[in-house]
Formats: sequence, structure tokens, C-alpha cells
Amino acid sequence: MDRKPLKRHPALVPLSRQHHKGLILAQLLKSDVPDYKGLPTDMPGKVAFVKKELEERLSRHFDWEATVLIPATRAYHEQLQAMSDQVQAEHRQISARIQQLSDTATPDDLDQLGRLLEQHIRFEERVWFAAIQREVPETVLSQLPPLEA
Repeated sequence: MDRKPLKRHPALVPLSRQHHKGLILAQLLKSDVPDYKGLPTDMPGKVAFVKKELEERLSRHFDWEATVLIPATRAYHEQLQAMSDQVQAEHRQISARIQQLSDTATPDDLDQLGRLLEQHIRFEERVWFAAIQREVPETVLSQLPPLEA
């Protein structure tokens, strides 16, 4: 399948950059992927790393989407309403799965979380953001407050 790079609206670019980091996290958690240099390789290290990522980065990312992007865009199309509901449900699921991780987490637990995170990010990038850019007026997108890094 030939995929052309997706051109992002400037308001969505910071989210896409964070998604790139999220995809690296997803790869770290998956069991069929080689280790990443400089990232944890053992189970306790991976669990601690993903919990820290939730606390330091993912929560802010999820919050910005929930409090800024979704309220500003969901009313422009029925599809966007359904997609927004899906995104928020997945955020809750991902957060809960990370919070439930413990020292007894198995490689399968991390693998499932990694695949869920990857699937979520791919949906946001390929489907949700594309719909936002197609349906939401430029004036609305250009007035979104910036996502703080």
C-alpha cells in the first residue's frame, strides 16, 4: 500500500510529534520488537518507564485533547462526535492499564498495552486528525491554544 505523508495543520503538529514518542513507547512495550538503545530492557524497568511517561507526558497530552481539541472540534460533524467519544474511551483505557501495572506484570501485559497504544495513535493520526482537518474550519484550528511541551 502506497501511503503519502500526511500533512498536518500547524495546530496538530505538536500532537503528532508527541505521537511519534508514543509510538516508540508502544514499540518498547511490545514483545516482538528488539530493545531500544538507552531504554529499559527488563520488566521492572519497562513498567517504571511507562508509569513515568503517563505521569510526565501522556496525561498532559490526553488532557489537552480532552479539554481543548475535542470541545473545539466535535460539533462540526457527526463522525467527529463518535471519534471524540472513541478517543476519550481509549485514553481512559490506556491510563487505567498503565496505572494497573505492577511488579507482577507479564511480557504479555506489556505487549497488549503496547499494541493498544499503537492502535490508538494510528487511529488519531490517520483517521481522527484527517477528519478534523477535513471538517473543522481553518479559523477554529488556528485559534486553538498551543499544546505545552
